[in-house]
Amino acid sequence: MLSLTLSTLSPAFACDRVDVDAPGVSIHVNDCEPPTAVIVGGEDDDEDAEEEEDEHDYEDSDLHELDEQHRQTLVGQYGLQFLPEQPAHQLSLRLIGEHDAYVGGELRYLPGSDFVGVGRAGAGFDVAGGGAFDLTLGLWVGAAGQWERDIDAARLWGSPILGSEVGVGLEGHRLFGKYRWLAGIGGGAMDELMTEQELVFGYKVTQEVHLMGQYFVLSPGNLDNESGVGLGLRIAL
Repeated sequence: MLSLTLSTLSPAFACDRVDVDAPGVSIHVNDCEPPTAVIVGGEDDDEDAEEEEDEHDYEDSDLHELDEQHRQTLVGQYGLQFLPEQPAHQLSLRLIGEHDAYVGGELRYLPGSDFVGVGRAGAGFDVAGGGAFDLTLGLWVGAAGQWERDIDAARLWGSPILGSEVGVGLEGHRLFGKYRWLAGIGGGAMDELMTEQELVFGYKVTQEVHLMGQYFVLSPGNLDNESGVGLGLRIAL
């Protein structure tokens, strides 16, 4: 509804006044004062603004969730492991994708032992579908090495192996832990049934740098079991 009012003051003041009222707009013109205009917002305008803000927040949350699902993480790890005979070095690199599916490889090297070490490459996925709790299943192929020492010369033997991995873990904001069981089968005495058990506890100094401690038991075929502890560093990019 539009309302227009004209009023003229007395000649002594020589001022004219015009008032215009319309929905959402109020204008007042006075010869004695500069014109003023006020835009009046109703409840509908506030509701529209709130709905628009909520819609933006919803879209932002959807984009963030989608980005989290498709984000890939490259995790590199080094561990110094203390065995009864000689220390060992463990290196691993793993690319983790959607729903914690992964591909990667790892190497354990024992420079002072007849059992030189084992290297493997594999892939797997998280049965739990990602999140804080992990139930990982994987398959891998690799090779194991062993020194054969005699009077004349030392020989390094290598044999192919293949196996599986089962892991159970919990990934928190700062703390994390995981248990892994690996079993490999090969054609020799050393790798006819080679198993590894590894228990890891760690602390995330930052989201990229993690410190960890290990306890593990190695069973290379028909050789004696070797258990030990280790310290390591994990980098997540």
